Amino acid sequence: MTITGQAVGLRAFPFWKRQRYRLEYWGLRLASALVCLLPWKVIPPLANFVGSLFFSLDAHRREVTIANLRSAFGERYSEAEYDCIGRKSYGVFARTALELLWSSNLSKEVLDEIITTEGLDPMPSHGAEGRPALYFCLHAGNFEWLSQITCRHFGNFPVIAQNLKNPLLGPLFDGWRSALGQEIMPQKGAMLRTIRYLKDGGKMGMLIDLNLKPSEGPVVIRQFGRLLTPVTRLPAELALRTGSVLVPVVCLPRKDGGYIVRYLPELPVTAETTPAQIAQACWDALEPGLHAHPELWLWSYKHWRYRPKGSESYEGEGYPFYAGEYEPFQELIEKMG
Repeated sequence: MTITGQAVGLRAFPFWKRQRYRLEYWGLRLASALVCLLPWKVIPPLANFVGSLFFSLDAHRREVTIANLRSAFGERYSEAEYDCIGRKSYGVFARTALELLWSSNLSKEVLDEIITTEGLDPMPSHGAEGRPALYFCLHAGNFEWLSQITCRHFGNFPVIAQNLKNPLLGPLFDGWRSALGQEIMPQKGAMLRTIRYLKDGGKMGMLIDLNLKPSEGPVVIRQFGRLLTPVTRLPAELALRTGSVLVPVVCLPRKDGGYIVRYLPELPVTAETTPAQIAQACWDALEPGLHAHPELWLWSYKHWRYRPKGSESYEGEGYPFYAGEYEPFQELIEKMG
């Protein structure tokens, strides 16, 4: 969308909201311009400071973060350790955001300096040209750069445009997420385009860990051995419809401040495998990374909004404080058996 088109789109909003959206737009452009002036090695310590500051000031999200950690790990960590993990998690997310703003500086050479890849030597079968593949990850580490890193090795693939409340921001994020030349696919009609693209031998990346409303057609999986949550069935459906292989990808910290991007073995999928089984297998492939590096996940997000009837509702022994019983979720659990 052009600047003129964006301005036309703003006319549907009240005056004060239009001004706020313009301030957000120019604020983000200014922030990106300033961040792009920094050497990349300055970003990790800056992100740790910013993340720690927000963790201290953001009382509500801090409470959600600690509750999530207690529900996931129970008595594994002390209160001080939970606080430390939560603070580091904020720093990881701040770094991801700052590095996204810095993306205009990305080039293949810069990526090769920052990133070490594992699992591609020798090149696995999913890397073959013309073989459709879905690379999936969690909101952990620098998930924003994973698609660009994967494109570095397997060629460019489409990035689905994100619809944001502020219509001015979409093109900004699209530009940062396609810094190495990826095509931006409009969200309207993206499902059919994606199926066609994969059937033609294309490759794409996806995030699998944000929960959905029961009305949005999710499947229920079990996380950390006991917490049920509704997640997207899209990767499973695409794999079954297009014959795409499913490849788990993790982004881990490197001692010098860079990243290790590890491509794990592809998941076995047959025509008899159900979407729920595939979704569970996707999570199971990535959960061990959260046990090894719990600080990398986005713990401030409300991952477990719903809980089954009769389940415990306090962190440490069951679901976090914000989780509530919800009849459509219960019906979904019973429908899935």
